[in-house]
Amino acid sequence: MAERFNRIGTDKYTISVNPEGEIVLDVGLIGKVTINGDLDVLGAQTSIGSSELVVDDKTITINNGDPGGDGGITDVGDGNARGAGIIIDRGPDAFNSIFFYDEALKTIRNGAQPVGEGAYIFKLANGDLSGIHTSSIISAENQNLYLLGGGTGVVDVTGTTDYEKQIWPYTGDDITPDVSQLNGLSVPINDDALVNTRGLLDYVAGYFTYNFQDKITKGTTSPTSVKVFDTEDGGGTSKVEVAVDESVVATFFQSRVEFEDLRFDDNIVTNSGINSDIILKGSGTGRVKVDGWLNFTEEVTPASPPSEGSTLYSKTLGDGGTGLYFINTDGTEDELVSRNKALLYSIIF
Repeated sequence: MAERFNRIGTDKYTISVNPEGEIVLDVGLIGKVTINGDLDVLGAQTSIGSSELVVDDKTITINNGDPGGDGGITDVGDGNARGAGIIIDRGPDAFNSIFFYDEALKTIRNGAQPVGEGAYIFKLANGDLSGIHTSSIISAENQNLYLLGGGTGVVDVTGTTDYEKQIWPYTGDDITPDVSQLNGLSVPINDDALVNTRGLLDYVAGYFTYNFQDKITKGTTSPTSVKVFDTEDGGGTSKVEVAVDESVVATFFQSRVEFEDLRFDDNIVTNSGINSDIILKGSGTGRVKVDGWLNFTEEVTPASPPSEGSTLYSKTLGDGGTGLYFINTDGTEDELVSRNKALLYSIIF
């Protein structure tokens, strides 16, 4: 290959053409122009027509020499909202793609926006945002990762296939049960996965399918509550307790109900206490009325007279012909006399 070498023995060598002229270094399509030393291009635009650009430099500075009079990238009125970056030409039928550092955007760090700091943006020339495909986004050590900075947007997993089924094992549309676990559901496939709305709804539905709440309560110091006990869960006697201000006022069993000291067992009403009275009392001047037959079963004579009033009871039929007896506060005990016996006694005596 022929080689020609010319040395110009001066400090500066200038090739000049008329304004708007052109200088062409033509080495053919496979030739090469080599520049030993720095290259300064002072024009407004540099175009490279090669199909591949290879750069050995580790860094590239964009927007070099910006005076920074606006507290960051200077607004030059080009519609890029004080931004600088890379524009990718997508052809005449599509909007260009832009990767910019935009001073107007917001960075959140430690829960606050640093003063005078923008953020990176991926978008199209019409302003529509572009997606970022990557395998991970890692925040600085011991700092939170903020996914939303304002507005009403949400974090969405649209596009995935059954996202919630990548968190828990499923049987059909339900989380698979597992009686060996405290919550009755299978152990999550991924303990660290973020839960979506569908997964949350399925978990709540599954939890209350296999876990029964045994108590409803309101209040803290003296709560009012309804509590369930069952023999299958080691709760002793199966029952339901209703407590008001921590005091049990009603207990429901399989075949009876107890309200305070009253016990309702089938068609029998008794007192749950020992040797305690049952009092039926009308309000004010009202009376206690019995709509039906009143039957006295045979009893023994009371061990002691009542503290007030009289006690009426039934025992073996005596001379009075009624079998109804009374005992009053002074200890007087006798049988009520029937009409026939009373007439007989009046004739005799």
